[in-house]
Amino acid sequence: MRKYADDYELERTEDEKGRIKKTAKYIGDYYEVNVELQDLIKFRRIALLLLIVTIGLHIGAGFVANPGMYRFFVALPYVFVFLPLYFFATGILRLPKEKRALRRNEVDLSFERIKKTSGFLIALLSLVVVGELVFLIGFAEGEYNPEVLFLILEVLAGGAVAFLWRSQKSITVQIISEE
Repeated sequence: MRKYADDYELERTEDEKGRIKKTAKYIGDYYEVNVELQDLIKFRRIALLLLIVTIGLHIGAGFVANPGMYRFFVALPYVFVFLPLYFFATGILRLPKEKRALRRNEVDLSFERIKKTSGFLIALLSLVVVGELVFLIGFAEGEYNPEVLFLILEVLAGGAVAFLWRSQKSITVQIISEE
Protein backbone atom coordinates (compact mmCIF):
# COMPACT_ATOMS: atom_id res chain seq x y z
CA MET A 1 0.00 0.00 0.00
CA ARG A 2 1.18 3.48 -0.75
CA LYS A 3 0.51 4.60 2.79
CA TYR A 4 3.44 2.52 4.01
CA ALA A 5 5.80 3.03 1.05
CA ASP A 6 8.04 5.44 2.99
CA ASP A 7 8.61 2.75 5.64
CA TYR A 8 10.46 0.52 3.16
CA GLU A 9 13.45 0.85 0.88
CA LEU A 10 14.51 -1.41 -1.94
CA GLU A 11 17.77 -3.27 -1.51
CA ARG A 12 19.41 -4.59 -4.64
CA THR A 13 21.66 -7.59 -4.42
CA GLU A 14 23.35 -9.61 -7.12
CA ASP A 15 23.10 -13.39 -6.97
CA GLU A 16 25.69 -15.90 -8.18
CA LYS A 17 24.22 -15.92 -11.70
CA GLY A 18 24.62 -12.18 -12.06
CA ARG A 19 20.95 -11.30 -11.78
CA ILE A 20 19.90 -8.35 -9.67
CA LYS A 21 17.45 -9.27 -6.95
CA LYS A 22 15.32 -6.61 -5.27
CA THR A 23 14.16 -7.04 -1.69
CA ALA A 24 12.21 -4.67 0.51
CA LYS A 25 13.84 -3.67 3.79
CA TYR A 26 11.77 -2.10 6.58
CA ILE A 27 13.28 1.21 7.74
CA GLY A 28 10.26 2.69 9.55
CA ASP A 29 9.51 2.97 13.25
CA TYR A 30 8.82 -0.05 15.38
CA TYR A 31 6.02 -0.18 17.92
CA GLU A 32 5.39 -2.06 21.14
CA VAL A 33 2.23 -3.02 22.97
CA ASN A 34 2.12 -2.03 26.64
CA VAL A 35 0.68 -5.34 27.92
CA GLU A 36 2.27 -8.62 28.89
CA LEU A 37 2.17 -11.64 26.59
CA GLN A 38 -0.51 -13.41 28.65
CA ASP A 39 -2.74 -10.31 28.52
CA LEU A 40 -2.22 -9.98 24.77
CA ILE A 41 -3.19 -13.63 24.24
CA LYS A 42 -6.19 -13.16 26.53
CA PHE A 43 -7.29 -10.05 24.61
CA ARG A 44 -6.93 -11.90 21.31
CA ARG A 45 -9.07 -14.79 22.57
CA ILE A 46 -11.73 -12.46 23.96
CA ALA A 47 -11.75 -10.49 20.71
CA LEU A 48 -12.20 -13.65 18.63
CA LEU A 49 -14.97 -14.87 20.92
CA LEU A 50 -16.77 -11.52 20.80
CA LEU A 51 -16.38 -11.42 17.02
CA ILE A 52 -18.05 -14.82 16.71
CA VAL A 53 -20.79 -13.75 19.13
CA THR A 54 -21.38 -10.49 17.24
CA ILE A 55 -21.55 -12.19 13.85
CA GLY A 56 -23.83 -14.90 15.21
CA LEU A 57 -26.19 -12.43 16.88
CA HIS A 58 -26.33 -10.12 13.87
CA ILE A 59 -26.93 -12.89 11.34
CA GLY A 60 -29.34 -14.58 13.72
CA ALA A 61 -31.32 -11.34 13.97
CA GLY A 62 -31.60 -11.35 10.19
CA PHE A 63 -33.26 -14.77 10.29
CA VAL A 64 -36.01 -13.55 12.62
CA ALA A 65 -39.16 -13.26 10.55
CA ASN A 66 -40.12 -9.75 11.63
CA PRO A 67 -42.06 -7.23 9.54
CA GLY A 68 -39.68 -4.46 10.58
CA MET A 69 -37.00 -5.83 8.26
CA TYR A 70 -39.25 -4.93 5.32
CA ARG A 71 -38.84 -1.24 6.15
CA PHE A 72 -35.85 0.56 4.66
CA PHE A 73 -34.99 2.38 7.91
CA VAL A 74 -34.37 -0.98 9.58
CA ALA A 75 -33.09 -3.04 6.64
CA LEU A 76 -30.52 -0.58 5.26
CA PRO A 77 -28.60 -0.06 8.52
CA TYR A 78 -28.80 -3.82 9.10
CA VAL A 79 -27.15 -4.51 5.74
CA PHE A 80 -24.61 -1.69 6.10
CA VAL A 81 -23.33 -3.28 9.34
CA PHE A 82 -21.70 -6.06 7.32
CA LEU A 83 -19.03 -3.78 5.78
CA PRO A 84 -17.47 -2.56 9.06
CA LEU A 85 -18.05 -6.04 10.48
CA TYR A 86 -15.76 -7.43 7.76
CA PHE A 87 -13.01 -4.92 8.57
CA PHE A 88 -13.57 -5.53 12.29
CA ALA A 89 -12.98 -9.25 11.68
CA THR A 90 -9.84 -8.67 9.61
CA GLY A 91 -8.45 -6.42 12.33
CA ILE A 92 -9.08 -9.05 14.99
CA LEU A 93 -7.59 -11.83 12.88
CA ARG A 94 -4.43 -9.73 12.39
CA LEU A 95 -3.80 -9.23 16.10
CA PRO A 96 -0.27 -10.40 16.95
CA LYS A 97 0.11 -13.82 18.51
CA GLU A 98 3.33 -13.00 20.30
CA LYS A 99 4.82 -9.92 21.84
CA ARG A 100 7.47 -8.41 19.59
CA ALA A 101 8.38 -5.17 17.88
CA LEU A 102 5.59 -4.39 15.42
CA ARG A 103 5.81 -2.49 12.14
CA ARG A 104 3.50 0.44 11.47
CA ASN A 105 1.33 -1.48 9.01
CA GLU A 106 0.85 -4.28 11.56
CA VAL A 107 -0.35 -1.79 14.17
CA ASP A 108 -2.61 0.09 11.74
CA LEU A 109 -4.18 -3.04 10.28
CA SER A 110 -4.91 -4.61 13.67
CA PHE A 111 -5.25 -2.37 16.72
CA GLU A 112 -6.14 0.85 14.90
CA ARG A 113 -8.56 -0.92 12.56
CA ILE A 114 -10.38 -2.51 15.50
CA LYS A 115 -10.62 0.83 17.24
CA LYS A 116 -12.02 2.64 14.19
CA THR A 117 -14.42 -0.05 13.00
CA SER A 118 -15.81 -0.74 16.45
CA GLY A 119 -16.96 2.88 16.59
CA PHE A 120 -18.65 2.54 13.19
CA LEU A 121 -20.20 -0.77 14.24
CA ILE A 122 -21.63 0.71 17.42
CA ALA A 123 -23.08 3.62 15.44
CA LEU A 124 -24.63 1.42 12.76
CA LEU A 125 -26.00 -1.10 15.25
CA SER A 126 -27.49 1.84 17.14
CA LEU A 127 -29.16 2.98 13.91
CA VAL A 128 -30.63 -0.51 13.49
CA VAL A 129 -32.00 -0.38 17.04
CA VAL A 130 -33.38 3.14 16.56
CA GLY A 131 -35.00 2.12 13.27
CA GLU A 132 -36.58 -0.89 14.92
CA LEU A 133 -37.85 1.26 17.79
CA VAL A 134 -39.35 3.71 15.29
CA PHE A 135 -41.06 0.79 13.59
CA LEU A 136 -42.35 -0.56 16.91
CA ILE A 137 -43.69 2.82 18.02
CA GLY A 138 -45.16 4.05 14.75
CA PHE A 139 -45.81 1.21 12.36
CA ALA A 140 -46.06 -2.13 14.15
CA GLU A 141 -49.34 -3.95 14.08
CA GLY A 142 -50.17 -7.29 15.61
CA GLU A 143 -47.63 -9.47 17.37
CA TYR A 144 -44.54 -7.85 18.87
CA ASN A 145 -42.56 -11.02 19.71
CA PRO A 146 -40.43 -11.19 16.54
CA GLU A 147 -39.72 -7.46 16.73
CA VAL A 148 -38.63 -7.69 20.35
CA LEU A 149 -36.44 -10.71 19.61
CA PHE A 150 -34.79 -8.85 16.71
CA LEU A 151 -34.28 -5.82 18.94
CA ILE A 152 -32.72 -7.88 21.75
CA LEU A 153 -30.32 -9.66 19.37
CA GLU A 154 -29.14 -6.36 17.85
CA VAL A 155 -28.71 -4.75 21.28
CA LEU A 156 -26.65 -7.75 22.42
CA ALA A 157 -24.51 -7.56 19.26
CA GLY A 158 -23.90 -3.87 19.93
CA GLY A 159 -23.08 -4.66 23.55
CA ALA A 160 -20.46 -7.22 22.49
CA VAL A 161 -18.79 -4.68 20.20
CA ALA A 162 -18.95 -1.99 22.90
CA PHE A 163 -17.37 -4.38 25.42
CA LEU A 164 -14.48 -5.08 23.05
CA TRP A 165 -14.08 -1.39 22.29
CA ARG A 166 -13.97 -0.65 26.03
CA SER A 167 -11.48 -3.43 26.77
CA GLN A 168 -9.16 -2.26 23.99
CA LYS A 169 -8.87 1.18 25.55
CA SER A 170 -6.46 -0.23 28.16
CA ILE A 171 -4.07 -1.37 25.42
CA THR A 172 -1.77 1.30 24.08
CA VAL A 173 0.74 0.99 21.30
CA GLN A 174 3.83 3.16 21.51
CA ILE A 175 6.81 3.86 19.30
CA ILE A 176 9.93 2.15 20.55
CA SER A 177 12.44 4.84 21.40
CA GLU A 178 15.68 4.68 19.47
CA GLU A 179 18.78 4.35 21.59
